[in-house]
Amino acid sequence: MPTRRRVRYWFFRFRTEVTGGAPATGAPRGLRAKWEADPYFGGWENFGVTWDLDVEGTRIVPLRHSLEQTWNNEAWANARDLPRE
Repeated sequence: MPTRRRVRYWFFRFRTEVTGGAPATGAPRGLRAKWEADPYFGGWENFGVTWDLDVEGTRIVPLRHSLEQTWNNEAWANARDLPRE
């Protein structure tokens, strides 16, 4: 089984493909079908928006905030103001 990091890489590639981007070629055989069969699968376009993998990379979990919103919250909480000239 690939690592969580690698599986999430392919999930992002699948999301890009279904939203009109480049084809996600080269994924491990059966990876896409395995996750699409999961009862909690919410569509590739919603990966990172409404669902993600758990920390072990073994099941789908719902998200309270999208990955982008989580990133923005962390950046605003931890970024320092730029010095003014």
